[in-house]
Amino acid sequence: MQTILHILMLLVGFVCLIKGADFFIVSSSSIARKFHVSPLIIGLTLVAFGTSLPELAVSFAASISAKAQGTTADIAMGNVIGSNVANITLILGMSALFMPVLVKKSMNKRELPFVMIISILIAVLANFFSQDQIVWWESFILLLFFGFYMYMMFRSHKDGEENLEVHVVDMKKAIFLLIVGIAGVSFGGWLVTEGAEYIAIELLVSAFNMGISKATTLVGLSVVALGTSLPELVTSVMAAKKGENEIALGNVLGSNVFNTLFIVGLSGLVVPLGINQDVKLDSILLIGITAIVVLFAITKQTISKREGAILVFIYVSYITYIILRALGIL
Repeated sequence: MQTILHILMLLVGFVCLIKGADFFIVSSSSIARKFHVSPLIIGLTLVAFGTSLPELAVSFAASISAKAQGTTADIAMGNVIGSNVANITLILGMSALFMPVLVKKSMNKRELPFVMIISILIAVLANFFSQDQIVWWESFILLLFFGFYMYMMFRSHKDGEENLEVHVVDMKKAIFLLIVGIAGVSFGGWLVTEGAEYIAIELLVSAFNMGISKATTLVGLSVVALGTSLPELVTSVMAAKKGENEIALGNVLGSNVFNTLFIVGLSGLVVPLGINQDVKLDSILLIGITAIVVLFAITKQTISKREGAILVFIYVSYITYIILRALGIL
């Protein structure tokens, strides 16, 4: 009965994600037009924050629970690292497969280097400072970087792009759709994550005799990370299909910034975030994967369908690797 219930949660979650993402694209484009704000900044901030709410909910809830138990929030970092990998491989790759993603020169100068810098920053903090933890002062540094990012975004992108053809709705309807969209992607992401996590852990522990700790780490890096990244996946793919390349790419980059700086920073202020060896290694792998995306972006100012296929292949390879690692094969 429990398994059937969690399967139903998965199905309902997917419906919420798809409809919520659709509402989100329409409302965010309309708000961008109303205030003459570039759709790119909407993708980098508002859409990115909305689709990162599941990651925030999972990581912050883990921190609150760990504080109550007097332990460290071990699932939070795995969730963030795994989500970031999914964002710039699976999600960006799938978006490019639907329509090649155009990369503005300004993104190559500001957003992409910034995402590269914070990927290095989180790996350095994870591997070389407080032993096996992200503590309060490291979290505070991340939040300072987040404040700088927000300042940079609003200073750099002031004017809207009048040549983009988007479906615009009136302001009241746009705000309503925005709220419904945030609720849809957040609730849908939570439903999918809860359902998938229950099924995955039951399967791993019972079928493979895997320890609870090992199973939780694997699920955090894969199932939970993918589940909380589904809003970004649906939103970016639908944006690409609608021709909103700036929102598709901005959502991916902005989500990684929110995940790394805001979510880890806020969660780490509540309680130290535990980091095991698998997460440390994956934080270093994230640097290499981010470098590949930057290389794709600076060549011809486009992430092509072929490069999108390569990114999806990298994600499949990463998931295969962490599963084999958890099973003790690698």
